[in-house]
Amino acid sequence: MTTSTPVTAPLRGRPRDGRLDAAIVAAAVAEVGAKGWGGATIEGIAARAGVGRASIYRRWSSKYELFQYVAVSITQPSDGVDTGNFVDDLFAALMPIADMLTQPELAALLPSLLAEATNDDAVRTTVRTFAGRTRQQAIDAVERARDRGDVPASTDADALVDMLAGGLVYRRLLLGEAADATAVRALIRQALGEQR
Repeated sequence: MTTSTPVTAPLRGRPRDGRLDAAIVAAAVAEVGAKGWGGATIEGIAARAGVGRASIYRRWSSKYELFQYVAVSITQPSDGVDTGNFVDDLFAALMPIADMLTQPELAALLPSLLAEATNDDAVRTTVRTFAGRTRQQAIDAVERARDRGDVPASTDADALVDMLAGGLVYRRLLLGEAADATAVRALIRQALGEQR
């Protein structure tokens, strides 16, 4: 699994204002969440952020490039947790995904991106950035557990993590239910066939 490199605009003139970048990111998420990918425009994002279009185009050359930056900025991976306990490590890796899905703006944004990703390679790359950065910690936890002998050597880390993350996305996007800590632990137990 490869982790996408953050997409940043070249520095021009004055140093970047991190607060302005954050406002634009929030506006971009809100715009696509409200209007869908096809309806979202740089003009709409600029209006929501309270900036001119030029402020966005100075940073990102297109909506695609802006959303690659959005994907990276809102899914910063945390340092991997290695407690020595597979279930606890997996829980620590999955909770950020569950927490992200409880944010209304992101929950509204994802269906539109997923729909567009089926036909648009650039959008698919953005979705892969979201997924890749949030799942790598879980992949690492499975691989550590395999190395320690906590799970069979045949355990497919990608398949297990996809099953768990898929369960969280299904629960939020299709059932409209958030997964709290208890639900995440239950999902892990079921996936591992354990009763602890």
